Amino acid sequence: MEMNGKQILKKAKKTLPGIKIAYIIVFLAVIISVGVIIYRDEYKKPEAIDFTTNGAIGMATDQYAYLDVEGLTEEVAIYGTEDSNNPENDRYYIAISGGYLYVVDLNFEIIEQLKAIQQYTYSTDENAVAPEPVKIYGMTETIPDDLKEMILDYYNESASEENKITLEEFDLYFGSVLLNARRNPIDITIETTIIGIALMALVVIIVLHISLKIVTKRTTKYLENSGYEEDLEHQLDDFVEEKFYNEKVIFTKDYFVDVRGNLVAFKYSDVKWIYTHTVKQYGFITINSSIIVHLNDGKTHLQCVEIRGKQTEEFNEVFNKICDKIPADSLKGYTQENIKEFKEYKKSH
Repeated sequence: MEMNGKQILKKAKKTLPGIKIAYIIVFLAVIISVGVIIYRDEYKKPEAIDFTTNGAIGMATDQYAYLDVEGLTEEVAIYGTEDSNNPENDRYYIAISGGYLYVVDLNFEIIEQLKAIQQYTYSTDENAVAPEPVKIYGMTETIPDDLKEMILDYYNESASEENKITLEEFDLYFGSVLLNARRNPIDITIETTIIGIALMALVVIIVLHISLKIVTKRTTKYLENSGYEEDLEHQLDDFVEEKFYNEKVIFTKDYFVDVRGNLVAFKYSDVKWIYTHTVKQYGFITINSSIIVHLNDGKTHLQCVEIRGKQTEEFNEVFNKICDKIPADSLKGYTQENIKEFKEYKKSH
């Protein structure tokens, strides 16, 4: 059953079904991904082994392990980007557990959890109370040779001559592997990627939704303030002259209506300036094209017939038909002369 004018306008003012579906898809993607992460963390994570077993000497790599940290040095080395604050960088420390030294790779969150222990490690207060050990988890990794050199330099710098150690003795003091607390035994790369993409998509959807609402609200306000709404409904019922874009761009006797994405409508006699607008990237790749209309109140401007890509024959036909119906003294086209003339016109209104 064909909708009447009132129903057409009412439907155009509502949120597009496509926007609602996009919201649902994004929320489902995030919820499902988070659910999978929680499930795998709860039921698929292997049992952690004690990192201090045999002083971490001869321990295999890629093992999920835990370490009860009782002491912690300052940062020994940073690997990664030049930005020292980049959370993706590897940050190496020497942790103390049971009186032995171990190499650990920590992220900002774990570093914060170990702040009290680190402060106690460097405290000179004889009455200071040792904080409770903090258990950290991570994956075992090979210690790179250049990192071993840095750790040896750090250790030997404060050691007496007779207590300095060599590279050959490294494993006896620090173990043969390090504990990377930044790694998780469960690979959640796919899930986190989906969540990241979904959140970026959500921002785009929200911006689009708000922009559509703003245009619809601007149009509605214009129609109501001008007392056109009832007349427009009547003309959509009885005075439709031509339709384009699957009957969603409508020419009535006195009005233009676009309900393709949101409600845009205006009376031909109210148009002061009209022109086409094309957004391009790198000067030649067309992103989208649209028609911009400035009304004779000097304030209201509307964007309609927005399409992806370059201007088409149908797009140009719609533009030309609008130009034929608006007043003869209306400004047509985006030219320096029209820009200057419209600025002067706005000053007087």
